[in-house]
Parts: sequence; structure tokens; C-alpha cells
Amino acid sequence: MSCELVNAAVSHQLRTSLTSIQASLGLLQSGKVHPESDRGQRLLDIAVNNAQRLMRFTTALEADASLLGSGMPAANLARLRLESELDAAWEYQEFEVFYQPIVCTRTNRIVSFEALVRWQHPQRGLISPALFIPVAEESGLIVPLGEWVLEQACRQLRLWQEQFSTPEPLAVNVNLSPRQLSHPDLVERVQQILQRTGIAPKCLHLEITESALISDSEAAIAMLHQLKALGVQLYLDDFGTGYSSLSRLHELSVDVLKIDRAFIAQQQWSLVCGILYLAAGLGLGVVVEGIETPEELERARNIGCYRCQGYHFARPLGAAGATGLLRRYNGQACQPNRPQGEDWQCKSCC
Repeated sequence: MSCELVNAAVSHQLRTSLTSIQASLGLLQSGKVHPESDRGQRLLDIAVNNAQRLMRFTTALEADASLLGSGMPAANLARLRLESELDAAWEYQEFEVFYQPIVCTRTNRIVSFEALVRWQHPQRGLISPALFIPVAEESGLIVPLGEWVLEQACRQLRLWQEQFSTPEPLAVNVNLSPRQLSHPDLVERVQQILQRTGIAPKCLHLEITESALISDSEAAIAMLHQLKALGVQLYLDDFGTGYSSLSRLHELSVDVLKIDRAFIAQQQWSLVCGILYLAAGLGLGVVVEGIETPEELERARNIGCYRCQGYHFARPLGAAGATGLLRRYNGQACQPNRPQGEDWQCKSCC
């Protein structure tokens, strides 16, 4: 890589971060935005995140000064560019919440939607969360971004609950990252969002992964207990693929295990049965992810999996598409899938 390109890349990194810091602090200093308001806190987060990014950048240069002379590796430049664009995406509101349904297979009704964040890049189109979520986690942007997703999902859920009358209230599942789980204000922020949106706590399902409990398991478990005290439901996502937490599963206060899609893709139905047996013994619910074919759905139903999620039902959709899907599933009677002689409402899983 030429010196000119390297210099341009370095200048871009410095200028982008400094411009964001300058703009955020300028608004706070002007008095137009109070530092203690929600917007003021978001501006402070932007300034802090960009300052941390500059520190990482300068630390990398100090550790290897040859980067400037010989040219920075393409992977490093791509990472720095993604981080810079991610900050801009947050500032210019390029994110959108998509929704994937969780379906009760006894009634063929949608019982919940999992909220999933998507980044619509103005030049590169839709960017995979697998690329930008780890960067957001490392930079700290995941905290305000995750809170925004939570509030958007709760507001959308309130609209759906008002629009569709169901025997049991529709719910929404929102993922919590490890960084969010360690944030001291998490419980207060969740409570505030529930109050602002008017959502009953039991209709909010917060999903955590086993990996989120690794770094500081005691603090994470304490946070889970506080969240549980609010009345929300806790889901352990990707169960069976992380480190073994079986010996401490009873301490986590979770309500539901989400069986990872890998078990379905590899047709490991005996392991799925084992997890179902474990969950039943602990009094926990189960959601099976990764259902993609009618055959997989039928197999899951036959072994007692009555809440399922996957491409067989729908890929993640924007709010409008999810509303249409909800109308198709929940706007009609569930007679075709009702077991003979049973009440159509599935009290055990809905």
C-alpha cells in the first residue's frame, strides 16, 4: 500500500473520531442539550466511544510504528474503517429493527417475535450483524444501540398488542450482549423503557448467551436476578453450544432454554430430547431454533417441541412485513392444527 493511501487512511480515522467528539461536546457545551437527559447521555457515549477508538488506534501505531512506513495490513484498515462507519451509522440512524416470529406449533399462532438489529449501509447495503456486532461490542456502542433496539421493539410490540387481540398477550424477545449485562444502569433502563412504552414486564423476554456469563459470572447472575425481579422473562440463547453451565443452571433464574439451530442442522434429535428432559425437570420452557423444513417441524412437534423459530416460518422481516405475517398467522382461527378434543389455546407453551 502506498504512503499516500496509508496517510489518507490515518487522517480519515483521526478526523472522523475527532469530528464526532467535537460535535457531541459542542452540543453539550452550548446548553442546548442537558448532560443528564437521554440525548445528553447518548452524546456522552458517542464522545467516549470515539475517544476510546482513538486510543486503540494510537496504541496500535505505537506498538508497531512500521505500520505507517510499510503500509497497514488490509484487515486492520478494514476493521478501522468499519468501526468509523459504525459510529457514523449510529449518528445518522442507519439501523433498523427486524423481527423473526416464534410460533406455537400446536395452535399455529405467533406467540413472540425476536428483535434483531440490521445495519442498512448507504453504499454497501445490508451489513451482516456477524460483522458489526463484535465491533460494536468492543467499542461500547453496543450499550446505546442495544437500548435503542429494546425501546423500538417494545414500542412496536405495543402497537401489535393494540392491533391484534389474542388470548395471551404477544411478546417480544430482545438480545442482551455481555457488555449490556455488565452495565450498572441496565435494570433501571429496562424499567424505564417498560414504563414509557406501557409494556407488561412478562411480555418482554430478554435473551442472553452462555458466553455472556463467562467473564464475571457472579456479577452477571446478580444482574439476572435483578432483571427477574422486574417481572421480565429470561431466555438462555444458543443453549448447548457454549461452555457447560449445567451445574449452575438453577442459579441463572432463566425461564426458557433456546436450543441452538446447530442441533437441528446436524439432525441431533437425541440431544434435543435430552435437553427437553432436562428443561422439564427444572421447570423450564424450550424454544427450538433453526426449523427450516416441514420435516424438521414435524420431527420437532413429535418429540414435544411446541415453540419453534426458523426460516420455515419466516426470515427476519421489517416491522411492516412482520405485521403482515402476524395478520396471516394470528388473524385467523387455528382450527386446522387443533388437536382433536383439546381446547385450541395452548396453555402449556403460549
